[in-house]
Amino acid sequence: MDVKWHSLMALVLVAAMAGWNATEASVVAEGAKVEKLAGDFRFTEGPAADAQGNVFFSDIPNNRIHKWSLDGKLSIFREDSGGANGLYFDAKGNLLACEGGGRRLVSIDPKGKVTVLADKYLGKQFNSPNDLWIDPKGGVYFTDPRYGNRDGMEQDGEHVYYLSPDRKRLIRVINDMVRPNGLIGTPDGKTLYVADNGDRKTFVYTINDDGRLSDKKLFASEGSDGVTLDNEGNIYLTTGVVAVYNKDGQKIEEIQVPERPANVTFGGKDSQMLYITARTSFYSVAMRVKAASQPRAGAESKYEQDTIETNAGDLTMTFIGHGTLMFGFDGKIIHVDPVSREGDYAGMPKADLILITHEHGDHLDPDVVKTLSKPGTQVVLTEACSDRVTGGLVMQNGDVKTIQNLKIEAVPAYNIVHMRSAGNPFHPKGQGNGYIITFGDRRIYVAGDTENTPEMKQLKNIDVAFLPMNLPYTMTPEMVADAAKAFKPKILYPYHYGRTDPDKLVELLKDTEDIEVRIRDMR
Repeated sequence: MDVKWHSLMALVLVAAMAGWNATEASVVAEGAKVEKLAGDFRFTEGPAADAQGNVFFSDIPNNRIHKWSLDGKLSIFREDSGGANGLYFDAKGNLLACEGGGRRLVSIDPKGKVTVLADKYLGKQFNSPNDLWIDPKGGVYFTDPRYGNRDGMEQDGEHVYYLSPDRKRLIRVINDMVRPNGLIGTPDGKTLYVADNGDRKTFVYTINDDGRLSDKKLFASEGSDGVTLDNEGNIYLTTGVVAVYNKDGQKIEEIQVPERPANVTFGGKDSQMLYITARTSFYSVAMRVKAASQPRAGAESKYEQDTIETNAGDLTMTFIGHGTLMFGFDGKIIHVDPVSREGDYAGMPKADLILITHEHGDHLDPDVVKTLSKPGTQVVLTEACSDRVTGGLVMQNGDVKTIQNLKIEAVPAYNIVHMRSAGNPFHPKGQGNGYIITFGDRRIYVAGDTENTPEMKQLKNIDVAFLPMNLPYTMTPEMVADAAKAFKPKILYPYHYGRTDPDKLVELLKDTEDIEVRIRDMR
């Protein structure tokens, strides 16, 4: 196959009749033209960009997934793809695929190992999973229409489903569409756009905390095969053209493609190239806008993230690993115990505030503190850390301070039971801090390396708690459960749990209705 076609296809931008005028900037880069990158396929679909910006796409009838690399080379990523259609990378770099022929949703790891995530609903096979989107929590929305031969359909219609982040709960979230197809969600995980190609309409929904959808509204009076979103909130639908709508549902532009487009995604080194799968070919065009800001796998949010609401805006929590966390709130970035062995901090956001719980090397990394610092960064640490980090603000156990407009409370963190030797605890009392950070009306407790101390068990009004569970240095699951039952956090994350099985904690607290235990990858 001739991998690179150098002919440039004319780009025609058509002003929409509603809501656009010639003085407004095009979404396409000035002077850019649609370029045919590769051809001789049978039906291209499902483009998705990886962390670096390489783009993967399906050729459904040929039963393959291809990769278009940043250096302009085409290769085959997977043969016998199960009739893969829609593709999407998760936060860990796995490629999720809707296998229309295989009638299942699968995950393909970087080495090519395939794991089936879902193939049935209520014991009946799916129709032909088509397109998918992964929300910020790691849950998967996917459509299940059927095109062509309708033999063997077991479901009672063509619907949309949601698979929970832990892959244990599959629910049907839309059951009133003719033929759902393309879908995309907003970076904050609050809004989902779903095209009903069978009814030639696209709808917008509110995403609820449990993954279900509500507040259905008509967004556009045309359906779509594939859908994507840019960083200005514009939505891209594929029908006879690539139709661009603003977030108010007004068509602002059309991008003409030599062949009828099937799907689109942003990719390339800076996520500022629009890639278009269109029947027998694969196209691209340089853009003024870029991909919506939901980080892709391989950026800082290759790690799992959760978002909780506060009365002063959303709080984003990034689970980097071990005792290392990152919070985003009100335009500020707060790092907790950042260490290089847990993440590549060169590409992460600079810190407004850094909290260090104690002096051990798995919690204190002076080089990373320097990497994350910028003018105005404040570092909060313990006395034992202060000789290794200059300019830090020492907080003693029991101190309460307002820093970066955030209330910070230092909670004692120490061992009672686990010792290096008799009378020599792994973490002596008075040397380490846990921290309670108040974000709006939410109190978040990061315990540091500690056991279930009396001070911990006396805490009040904790919304989210991070409790360590790593033997022999911190707590057993039983100790964590004991502490949680005493101070009753609304949400409990075991962290720094090493080889300790977090499912034991889930079992211990299964009958404690007021505490939601969430397991994230914090080994």
